[in-house]
Amino acid sequence: MAVGILRNEGLVIGQQGKGVYVREVDTAAGGTPAATADELAEIRASITELTERLERMESELSQQRSGKARRSPKS
Repeated sequence: MAVGILRNEGLVIGQQGKGVYVREVDTAAGGTPAATADELAEIRASITELTERLERMESELSQQRSGKARRSPKS
């Protein structure tokens, strides 16, 4: 449980089959684990938003295509 908490705070990185490693913090660039975690949360939120938008666009496109298929061709 402790490792999970450290992972959520961005202090450690786990690699399956290899172990858990303490993350190096770039103090010269002013990076902190909290800032990294905040950035990660923002990226995840952006990905979620983009996924939702893509799903809506695909649904609308599918409806447009099925609407065109229902029309009878003019002879």
